[in-house]
Amino acid sequence: MSNVMKIINIHSDISRLYLLIKLDININNLDDTLLTLQIEEKIIQSPEAVQLTNNLKDIMPDADPIYLDLVGEYYAYDNEKLYEFIGQITTNKKSYPRLQEYNERVNHLATVKRLRDNFTVQEFLKMCPDPVNYFKNIKVNSITIHYNESLSYLSDRFNLLSLAKLRAELLKHSFNLSKAFDSLLADPKPVYLKNKRKSFGSRHQINYKTTENIEFLKEIAYLDHKDEILNYIESVKTIHRIQVEEAKCIGNLNTCECCFDNELLTTEVFSCPAGHTFCSSCIKKGTEVAVGGSKVDIKCFANCNEEFNLTMIKSIVDDKLYQRIMRLKQAQEIKAADIEGLETCAFCDYSVILSPDLKIINCLNPECKKETCRQCREESHFPYRCDQIEKAPEVEVRTMIENKMTEVLIRICYYCKRKFVKEDGCNKMTCSCGKQMCYICRQPVDSNYAHFYHQKVMENKCPLYTDENIVHTTAVEAAARLIINELKIKKPELLRNIDINKILPALKKSNKIPTTQKSALDINKVVATVIGQNVEDINNLKDMRSLEPRVKKPKH
Repeated sequence: MSNVMKIINIHSDISRLYLLIKLDININNLDDTLLTLQIEEKIIQSPEAVQLTNNLKDIMPDADPIYLDLVGEYYAYDNEKLYEFIGQITTNKKSYPRLQEYNERVNHLATVKRLRDNFTVQEFLKMCPDPVNYFKNIKVNSITIHYNESLSYLSDRFNLLSLAKLRAELLKHSFNLSKAFDSLLADPKPVYLKNKRKSFGSRHQINYKTTENIEFLKEIAYLDHKDEILNYIESVKTIHRIQVEEAKCIGNLNTCECCFDNELLTTEVFSCPAGHTFCSSCIKKGTEVAVGGSKVDIKCFANCNEEFNLTMIKSIVDDKLYQRIMRLKQAQEIKAADIEGLETCAFCDYSVILSPDLKIINCLNPECKKETCRQCREESHFPYRCDQIEKAPEVEVRTMIENKMTEVLIRICYYCKRKFVKEDGCNKMTCSCGKQMCYICRQPVDSNYAHFYHQKVMENKCPLYTDENIVHTTAVEAAARLIINELKIKKPELLRNIDINKILPALKKSNKIPTTQKSALDINKVVATVIGQNVEDINNLKDMRSLEPRVKKPKH
């Protein structure tokens, strides 16, 4: 698809079907295909196909434009098949690539072009602020990801060294290209070949000149422009040191009220409406934490109840985080508007207004993209009705067990009905709509912590902190085993093909809650509260792996 987009940028009127055939003949080689198009008289899109594509955009406004071009050419002269296709689309019987995916590819190719052809140090440092440590300390290379690209790059840069030497250096440095590159440069006594070796790999093989892996291209750009990048970084540091010394002489330095860095220039601090000042690093971290908790109003860290300005936030955080903030804010405003026909994705904050006849919610959030059944709020099972899914007795039992286990994990906000799962932290949960509830008993709670106990178990209260094994493993297993025990008595024949141990979740390591955050626990009571059962029922579960782990006897 990348090559299709590149060729369309050069030959905008070319027939898309013809282009696909030419790319296939040339084994998707861009240069060979472009040469073919120069030599041959290319086939262009017909006016009928272009007109049909334009008409289809009204029916499928969220479709990939290249896909619409192909559909226009394919059905331009076959009305019967065209009407059948449109019927499948409008009834959600047929899916199609989305405009969002196309835009992502456009942005991806633009990034590739910036790194490969239009390199500037300033743009590069926005993508990779600390390249020296980044490429030296993290494993961005692996033999399964882009080993061949790394080898082809080294082969070009060190064409008087043997391939055996290059492979040995990559292996020595655990396939870290930057370390291997620096090691080869620093070799005091290199053994050269008599003649320059040909580049590793042919044009049809994977190599560094054709790859579109962004992470790998960042590293190549860093190695190709290393001196320029390092000189720029050092000059920026030098200028900053001079500015700090000048500001210190006139008493014009600022202090962050969060991390207490007291050598900040005026351009390096930001303030809330009340005037409390913070450095960009602290604001960014605080924003990430707030958005991670689905909060859209970023409060001042000095507890003055003021909110940071969104324009200021945008100038500090990256585009992805800011877009997440805007999506949360949009979802909040849409819910508050109480619009008829409004539906929200069951797996994220994406909202859309649907007509009554549409049964599927197609999420356009690029981080989700799930299709949800509008009636049962589960992942789409079209064309089957909700009551037609998985009717075999064994499958019904398995589904019943798995649904109960899922029910134990998932919480539903009592106010906005949004689903969520707690990963860590205390058991007082705050939904994106602002309402708070207890993760253990699911009841609404006040903004204080009166609902919880901590150091000592208290009646009619829930623990403030719990290890995730208690909810994510022990409670889930208890719920499943209670169903199994009931079926053993009422319908034992249904358990013939059920292996409970394959369904149960794997035990996890403790989340290592700090000692100061460990609450006293009556584990069986907590588990009973989580799954809505009597504590006696939990006490009677003698085969629980989580509550009573089996100890293997040592072999003598």
